[in-house]
Amino acid sequence: MIDARDATDSASKGEQAPSPVSPQEKKKGARPLRLHTKTTLLVSAITLIVLAAMFLVISSRVADLVREEQKMLAELQAINLAQQISQTPTPRDPAEMAQAATLVRGSRPGIISVRIWQRVGGVFVETAAAAGSAPAEEIPEETKNSLRSGMASRVVSARPTEKDGSVYRVFAPITEDGRVSGAVELVQRLDDAPSVAVRYRQTAVWISLLAIVLITLSTYLLFRQVIYRPIDALLAAMARAEAGDFEARAPVRASDELGQLSEGFNRMIARIRVMSEEREKRKQLLEERVREATLELQKRNEQLETINRELWRTTRRITELERLAAAGQTAAQFAHEVGTPLNLISGHVQLLRAALDDPRAVSRLDIIGEQIERIERIVRHMLDRTRPETTVFAPLDLNALVRRILNATAPALEARNVTLQTEFAAPLPLVAGDADRLQQALINLINNGLDAMLYGGTLTVRTRAEGTEEVIIEIADTGSGMTEDVRSHIFEPFYTTKGRGRGAGLGLFIVQQVVHEHGGRIEVETAPQRGTLFRLHFPRADSSA
Repeated sequence: MIDARDATDSASKGEQAPSPVSPQEKKKGARPLRLHTKTTLLVSAITLIVLAAMFLVISSRVADLVREEQKMLAELQAINLAQQISQTPTPRDPAEMAQAATLVRGSRPGIISVRIWQRVGGVFVETAAAAGSAPAEEIPEETKNSLRSGMASRVVSARPTEKDGSVYRVFAPITEDGRVSGAVELVQRLDDAPSVAVRYRQTAVWISLLAIVLITLSTYLLFRQVIYRPIDALLAAMARAEAGDFEARAPVRASDELGQLSEGFNRMIARIRVMSEEREKRKQLLEERVREATLELQKRNEQLETINRELWRTTRRITELERLAAAGQTAAQFAHEVGTPLNLISGHVQLLRAALDDPRAVSRLDIIGEQIERIERIVRHMLDRTRPETTVFAPLDLNALVRRILNATAPALEARNVTLQTEFAAPLPLVAGDADRLQQALINLINNGLDAMLYGGTLTVRTRAEGTEEVIIEIADTGSGMTEDVRSHIFEPFYTTKGRGRGAGLGLFIVQQVVHEHGGRIEVETAPQRGTLFRLHFPRADSSA
């Protein structure tokens, strides 16, 4: 109930009271007791213990006071009765004395018996007794001596076998003409401490409960107002600071220890805020410097990358030139060795042509002669390439050139079971070029298409004009196609995917060189198992040419 009221009061005032919870309590899901609740319970427990101890002490003391009061009353009543009897003239009537004793016994419930003794020759004899008195007991010898001396006697005797506990016997002397003529005996039952505590228990319990409630409530209210509220405010400020709010402040309500603690917390937060601001400034400065250094490094890396790329290209070009130089030497030697046999073959072809009358055979021999002459020109060209040369371009009709090439390669297409499809645009603008070099490039492309269609297929050759500036030749096959990785290397010299003895890897390199010599460009479209298309772009010949 205390925690609920405090939580309601804090919520109504908009205060935050974070309560740190230990990991063990978090795991168990238990809510910890607050400091003022613990203190209140501790004070209540101490109060209860103190009140219980006080109750025991006070009960014992009250019992002693009751006993003393009972003894004093018993003495007074015995002395009064003795004086009353002493003033009665003799002879005294035993019945009257018994009646007086009965009145005294009935005055208080704790009186067990009242008895009157008469001294006869130094011996005390019972004369009268109150009604209902306990049986008479022998007077102790010490009491007799005291009575003979005219002094009252008091005797406390315990009766453990009886429910009365202990009794108090008072003997008051009766005088007659200045001498002791008898004694009044009054026996008083003494109440023990438990009996006294029982009589005062209900009052003491209610007083104790009321005292505990008042002490607990006052302690709780005082502690919450004086101690817990400053601690609550300090905890709220700490929670805000932990969340990153360095503007948090703990209110200083007094100059005591809690006030000093709040002031110390405020000073600490102020220093942390200043240090945090300095750290942010340094962080921004460092980030700016890192950004500048990164940009500078990026520029240097880009420059280095450009230099490395140029170096790689130069190295690669040098390597290609070295390989081409070696190939040129081989080609020169090859041209020199092949030139003589070609001349002999050409001579025999001319003799056969002169001896035959069949037009078809003559046509075939003309084609063979043309190809031999082309081979001779190629050989001469290879020899000439070992020396500085100047290429001379002439206006060409690409449709006529392509038809001648297809007529020459028709037997090879039939032998490979390849179907030829042609699409020639007419009229086709002229281009400036070298017929032999273009024929070499186109035949290389046709041969590559045949090598890609090992089990037959379709070879498509198309010519068309692209606007008014370009003339295009397309050669497409339905062969195995190429992957992207292979396509990126096909124009490199000596790169080939064919087996040993089937190609040197110079065909497409030569095609690219021929196209570039004619100011054109080459495009490739291919995909695995979808064939390959080569598209050659040539600039249109000048009208003046």
